[in-house]
Amino acid sequence: MIINTLKRFGITTGAAAAAASKASTILLVRNEIPKSVTIPTPIGLRLEIPVESVEKRDEFCCAEVKKFSGDNPDILDGLIIQSCVKFNGNEIEIEGGEGVGIVTRPGLKIGIGERAINPIVKEMIKNAIREVTDRGVKVIIQVPNGKEIAPKTMNEVVGVVEGISILGTTGIETPVSDEDYIEHISCELNSIKTSHKHVVLAPGNTAAKLASKIFDKNTVVKVGDRIGDSIRIASSLFQRIILAGLPAKLLKVYAGIFNTHNSFGDARIESLTHASLLSNVVDHETLIKIANSSSVEEAFSYMTKEQRRVVMKIVAERILSRIRKINDKVSFCVIIFDYDEEELCRVGCE
Repeated sequence: MIINTLKRFGITTGAAAAAASKASTILLVRNEIPKSVTIPTPIGLRLEIPVESVEKRDEFCCAEVKKFSGDNPDILDGLIIQSCVKFNGNEIEIEGGEGVGIVTRPGLKIGIGERAINPIVKEMIKNAIREVTDRGVKVIIQVPNGKEIAPKTMNEVVGVVEGISILGTTGIETPVSDEDYIEHISCELNSIKTSHKHVVLAPGNTAAKLASKIFDKNTVVKVGDRIGDSIRIASSLFQRIILAGLPAKLLKVYAGIFNTHNSFGDARIESLTHASLLSNVVDHETLIKIANSSSVEEAFSYMTKEQRRVVMKIVAERILSRIRKINDKVSFCVIIFDYDEEELCRVGCE
């Protein structure tokens, strides 16, 4: 049987913004119109990205790049990301314009009232521009259809309004939510089994990066939303399985949601409220704030580090209890990281 595991990867909105910024800067500095640009990424890879258009608009030079989502089902696939640049002092100044959402709630890595461009993306944009010029540049990132498409995304749920977020920790979009992705996971798990007795399952890029600092990176598998399916396959292959992730995904598993894609349900805030209530370390006022939060990040902003540790240990213990029912002959361990990348807790890892 031939298994189709050759899936197409995509680029994030952040990579598209960085590519558009480099293309517009090339027109500004060299008076050239590139058909594609190559940009650096935070993970060391370089991406060659097609450029849709480049033109001069008054004092600005502007370029457009089309977001490509590969085989990941994504409402933003094909969306145009635009960057306009002009010379400005000695530094690179990055602003969000029309179609880039505005942050309205705490908990994100962007201040309230600011345009939703992730700090890592801003560094990607700066690094891309610095490959063209050392001069100061003002950059305005815009998404022409951002306002129209935003209601179809999760942005408003986390407190971003009037547009989309410009995101991406790696620049690369992996097809982790695709139905066929589980075939890729199965192949990877079988490959790891040939030389290792344990495996680490990580839902996302950041979790995989943090887990690789603790365990051999060759034992870490990014499983995306398919946590339950991955555990079932891994439990038939390994004697020891470590589930390592950030709070939001694992709070869904706490509630018994083993496919964490939003189409299968969302109980993150309810789970965090429940665990906080059980902890006896969260006061009533903070509990109300947690229950009314729009995201786990916002809820965490109301909690002390110690409260987070106690509450997430309760979460990890219930997750451990749930996944042991999948295969009680396997040794399981659960590790939960905070959003500042510190480890909050681990259970079953002795």
